[in-house]
Amino acid sequence: MKQRVFGRLGTPVSEITFGGMHLDRETLRNGISPSLLHALERGITSVDTARGYGGSEAIIGRTLKEWRGPRPFVATKIRPMSDKSWRHFVPLEETFTPQSIRESVETSLRELQADRLDFVELHQWYYLWTHRPEWLETFRSLKAEGKIAAFGISAQDHEHDALLQVVDAGLIDGLQVVFNAFESRPLTSLLPLARMRNIGVIARNVLDQGGLTGTLTREQIESHGGLKKGPASKYLERAAALAKIAAASGQSLLELAIRFALTPAAVSTLTLSLDVPAYVDAALAAADRGPLDDETFSLIVQGHVWTKNFWE
Repeated sequence: MKQRVFGRLGTPVSEITFGGMHLDRETLRNGISPSLLHALERGITSVDTARGYGGSEAIIGRTLKEWRGPRPFVATKIRPMSDKSWRHFVPLEETFTPQSIRESVETSLRELQADRLDFVELHQWYYLWTHRPEWLETFRSLKAEGKIAAFGISAQDHEHDALLQVVDAGLIDGLQVVFNAFESRPLTSLLPLARMRNIGVIARNVLDQGGLTGTLTREQIESHGGLKKGPASKYLERAAALAKIAAASGQSLLELAIRFALTPAAVSTLTLSLDVPAYVDAALAAADRGPLDDETFSLIVQGHVWTKNFWE
């Protein structure tokens, strides 16, 4: 598994990160994730989870106790105090306070059975929060206390530019953002700026909630909470166009999607839901093929960007 450096931390992370969002849905073995153990055995060295991912942190904590190799780099996220902040602006004091950030960190430490958290992110962000000092002062204090090694922000879906000022000022160590073959707009400003400021980048939603795997049927798309507003006919048409590009270069749509997201040097790692061992193997096989060639990458960026937010 190839490694990249996570920004100014200098920490090597595997190009593919084990995403723990759906671990609570997996058939576990005595509370342990076989898929995570398989990923670690295959060379994955980074894990992504959140307080809001059901029992994911606890599963990961138990699984890592069973793992006999080096402990991976683990990223988690602060749980917002209110679900109302996910799609509509809510003042910072109603979403994250110094107390709520600390309580979330303490809970994550217990659940992950860790002495220190490698990377902690606010699991929501609005630009106006940039000008509020509370979140930053709290993170800096937690870092000084040795409870966290680094901190950052997980950007609101498709609102990547809201991070430009905090990145430009170098206030955070890393960030997480939606980046895929349809949503390539972060290439315009955020990704180049993150590279200039040496900020680590976790790309998420790389497979567009499964739509870029090339395996979903019309019925599955129409019943999918995040894809059904496409509508399905339009989604299938756009996915087929990308699949045609993939086939022309001897690869699957899934391989194209993963290799696309790995192409920018600014991207440190891709977080993918890998709750089944076969998903781990497929993701690693795609990553092993390396970044896309310049011509194919440019073709996708210039002709297939699709500005959408199915979660609205």
